[in-house]
Amino acid sequence: MTMISHPDDGLAPAGAQLADPGRPVSSWTSLRGRLRPPAVQGLLALALYLLVWLSTSARTQILQLSWADLDQKSMDPNFYVWGLRWWPYAIAHGLNPLYAHVIGAPAGYSLAWVTTAPPVAVLAIPLTLIAGPVVAFNLLSAVALPLSGWAAFLLCRRLTGQFWSSLAGGAVFGFSAYEVNHAAAGQLNLTYSLLLPLLGYLVVAWWQQRIRARTFVVVAAITMAVQFYLFLETFADLTALLIVGLLIGFAFAGQPARQVVVRLAKLLGAAYGVAIVIALPYLAYALASKTPKLSAVTGLDLASLVLPRPQRTFGVHWLAHAANLQIRTSEAGYVGVPLLVLAILLAVTGWHSRLIRFLTCTLAFIIVAALGPVLYVAGSAVARLPWASLWHLPIVRNAYPSRLMVFAYLVLAVATALWLAGPAKQVPWTRWALGVLVLASVALDTPTLSVGPHTNVPAFISSGAYRHSLSSNEIVVVVSEVGNAGMLWQAQSGFYMRLAGGFINQAITRHSDLPPAVQRLAGATPANVAAFEKFVRTDHIGAILLDARHEPSWVKIFREVGLTGQRIGNVIVYSTHGCRSCIALTAQQLRAP
Repeated sequence: MTMISHPDDGLAPAGAQLADPGRPVSSWTSLRGRLRPPAVQGLLALALYLLVWLSTSARTQILQLSWADLDQKSMDPNFYVWGLRWWPYAIAHGLNPLYAHVIGAPAGYSLAWVTTAPPVAVLAIPLTLIAGPVVAFNLLSAVALPLSGWAAFLLCRRLTGQFWSSLAGGAVFGFSAYEVNHAAAGQLNLTYSLLLPLLGYLVVAWWQQRIRARTFVVVAAITMAVQFYLFLETFADLTALLIVGLLIGFAFAGQPARQVVVRLAKLLGAAYGVAIVIALPYLAYALASKTPKLSAVTGLDLASLVLPRPQRTFGVHWLAHAANLQIRTSEAGYVGVPLLVLAILLAVTGWHSRLIRFLTCTLAFIIVAALGPVLYVAGSAVARLPWASLWHLPIVRNAYPSRLMVFAYLVLAVATALWLAGPAKQVPWTRWALGVLVLASVALDTPTLSVGPHTNVPAFISSGAYRHSLSSNEIVVVVSEVGNAGMLWQAQSGFYMRLAGGFINQAITRHSDLPPAVQRLAGATPANVAAFEKFVRTDHIGAILLDARHEPSWVKIFREVGLTGQRIGNVIVYSTHGCRSCIALTAQQLRAP
């Protein structure tokens, strides 16, 4: 790393002459002067990111704040709605927030290895309690990407001193395929990536001697601790990349600068130690709990670096075919040809710069590490990689290698800003021509968020009618094709009822948010019906709530089993009464039309 300083600290291009104090000052010059302070430019960048994102991809979500309608085929959005309501509920009732008896009832589920995005949930408590968890979720998910872009802008501006190049760099990070994909999936723990560029900003500010060592340690420790609570996996990735980054920085630093790198390593080590102390309650509980095991392919498909999402191939048949072959999780790894070309050109033309050498080697390391244990190209396993055994170590084996790409996008954001803010001897339009292609590539791969035409919170819940049909803390099963409808309804009711089932993690609650005994009832056999009856009695299931709007086929199933329901709006309430009315059906009866 090298210290970078620029004579320009605002919107004016580097090397611009200062106005003659004896001449009259035009309104345009006066405006430019008011826009020069970094704080003003930071606010302007945030406003621009918000304006663009909220008026395009997130527009429908903002217009329907009170509707639970973001990607309701997925389990994740409603899980995070639940998480936003769970934290204030657990705190108010003196409960362990890392173990929830209100789901997976009666036993409950451990949340030690499942992120409910605690920092976001705790900061949003006033909003959640006043407006409800659905409104809170929609607002938080809508502003996450602009905030991440803004944080990357601050880092880029600290390095370049220029507004427009930094604005482009922030957009590359904030609206990257990684951020957009996870925003579409409603994953708050992955879209709130602003802490990573903020930590980078602190490192650069300390390197440029703009903040003192003590301030750096304290603020960096808080930043890392918050990241730990936000998402443990990203914190673990950050730890590994900080070590690798320091080693690469030490290798490229000149002899005088190596002592500075060593001092930075010591300060980061101190900050890391403080962060671990702050995170110790969570860490101790997590390490004492059984870790889940992932079975899906979670590495980066190498072809995804240049293949857009299948829905963004614009009718090009061969491109659509290739895009459909890539691993689904790798859609968040799309970089695009223009951005890859920019990174290569920056490396070639700026290799004399230690900073650019550092960025280039770090980017290469991240992409290789993101491949995981096996090299996949267009969905096909090509070879087992030499470091595959590392991905079977404790904690690491539960990580998604492809999620390392968030750090790659941060490096690419800085690379974009440095390219656009290049030396004055270069012709600006040649740099910006490629910059425009990069931004266009990012924009063309950005979809409009998948938002449904109506809310998935039925009037039975929103009107409070459930209080007349259920008793407080009664254990219920919610049957719906909406992902995690039960957790959504429970959150909206303020945890009035306990829920049997609920999907919190694909490695813990596989396949469905329904309890297995209810899942198997869809393919009813005498054994499955008997298992269902035992489940109702053993787990003290008081009622089954059927979302009739989304699961009408279950009406026939429950009627055959012997349950009688009462329809209240779009919800059919089946009071089980211990399954006293359940019928032990024969195979012949089950086959009857």
